[in-house]
Amino acid sequence: MPDYNVIKLTAAPDVEQLACWDVVIVGAGPAGLAAGLTTAHRGLTTLVVEAKNEPGGQPHFLYPDKVIADIPGFPEGVSGEELARRQYQQAVDALVQFRFEEELVAIDDVQTKERELKRVVTNRGSYLCRRVILACGLLHFPRRLPVLEDVDSPCVQYRLPRDRDLKGMHVLIVGGGDSALDAALMVLGRGGQVELLVRKPQLAGRQEALDRVRAAGGTVRTSTEITAAQAEGDQLRVTLTGGRECVVPLVIVQIGYLAGRETFERLGLRLQEDGGVAVDQYYETSRPGIFAVGDVHGDIKLVPVAWADGIQAAIYAFKEITSPYWLNEKRLHDQRLALLQEKLALIDKHAGGKPDHTA
Repeated sequence: MPDYNVIKLTAAPDVEQLACWDVVIVGAGPAGLAAGLTTAHRGLTTLVVEAKNEPGGQPHFLYPDKVIADIPGFPEGVSGEELARRQYQQAVDALVQFRFEEELVAIDDVQTKERELKRVVTNRGSYLCRRVILACGLLHFPRRLPVLEDVDSPCVQYRLPRDRDLKGMHVLIVGGGDSALDAALMVLGRGGQVELLVRKPQLAGRQEALDRVRAAGGTVRTSTEITAAQAEGDQLRVTLTGGRECVVPLVIVQIGYLAGRETFERLGLRLQEDGGVAVDQYYETSRPGIFAVGDVHGDIKLVPVAWADGIQAAIYAFKEITSPYWLNEKRLHDQRLALLQEKLALIDKHAGGKPDHTA
């Protein structure tokens, strides 16, 4: 018998009194929002916990003003901020519940008389649920520039300030990848003057973006890095490779992100070589009942791919809850088929790959 015994969703669900959620999703980026919308549309009580104070994930926090041109349904493109707003509102309208500024600490197994549950533990509480979907991304924290770590100044930023007037401002951007080039283009688009500092002789970012930076008047300095820095009021005095000094109001560091490998290892999940979470074809991890979607496991870092991951994992989670034996039976069938194929391949190998016509 299915154990489909969910709380009926209403326009004003009493979530504070909810003893057990059907699904808890960790992460409110594109994958997590797509998963939440899908589970809620299927009548599952759905909670999304997000470490930041707003939804939207990387498109919202890393490039809110950048027009993303490859999103289906937006022929003119859409900014990261607008995309996040639309997805979040759609999820809220579907009665998905959210908890912000809650960081994942642990996921515990809880055995009850009726079924096995999960307890999602955060830095502010815990939530019982039937299934967990990890959509927290692979890259969790901006990589800090060592020479600036001890500089306590608002002049040092690890993302583009959204509301600051940059017109005529001399901005140093540190980094040679796509995110650094995107930041440079956004500063130039807001009237700023860009000096891009690249540690290596060559940039790793897109040539097309580099050409646009130069065409817009940006200066690119390769084999150059900040060797010293000191705050001077609302300015920052920096020393560059070769001894040149300059005083600037803003330095934006875009040198990548630290992976969440430590978090995933703490959860007891099997990992891929790149530190991402290993999943099967149903997006389930090595711990039954915990799924992983989006950048947390995938090779292709695109919003539409994250959407597809979230939607598919949500449907598989729904089917596990409503028909708990369905997925296991299909997995058993797939495993038997794989074993049969291995045996046939082994027989073919011993036979030299040629059919036996002696009979």
